[in-house]
Amino acid sequence: MKAVIFDFDGVIHNTLNLAYGINKEMFGNNLSLEKYKDIFNGNIYKHEAITEEASNKFFELQKKEFDNLRIEESIKKELLKLKDKYMLFIISSNKEDTLNIYLKNNNILNIFDRVLGVETHKSKIEKFKILFEEYNFDKGNCIFVTDTLGDILEANKLGVNTIAVDFGFHERSRLEKGFPKKIISNFDEIFSYVENLN
Repeated sequence: MKAVIFDFDGVIHNTLNLAYGINKEMFGNNLSLEKYKDIFNGNIYKHEAITEEASNKFFELQKKEFDNLRIEESIKKELLKLKDKYMLFIISSNKEDTLNIYLKNNNILNIFDRVLGVETHKSKIEKFKILFEEYNFDKGNCIFVTDTLGDILEANKLGVNTIAVDFGFHERSRLEKGFPKKIISNFDEIFSYVENLN
């Protein structure tokens, strides 16, 4: 195992309420939380509601909020422990510049070897391929940590194993539909699981 690849939203920081609040502001009260979660059953950029205009508006409103987000110390501690043994990456549907603000504000920018967001590609499949090529990885020596069914399904298409967390955007019953390698309920379970894979 060479690398642990993280989704950001719902994994490193649970931004569900923040993101849902912004979308309710944009789309009105007819957007229920369940309908919002359904958008993440696949690649969000293939969903009819996620237009270029809507994305730009969302990112504009979100950026102001990200300045105030602070990482949980327990999560930061676990990331630092993982960094001692593995390369760490972020593959996200969020914007790289917004994520870098968060990482810089929380003094964890230097622990990630690369952050790949929507500016790199809208498909996580393509972002995995970029990492594989640039860092000489394959599906067998990395694992992806995510919180949504859509992400698991994209990783499955390349045969990338996933650890799903049930404390983010999607609940355990929905995550199970993608057959992740493992579902966990605490961030501190990641290190021991990855170690056991070795």
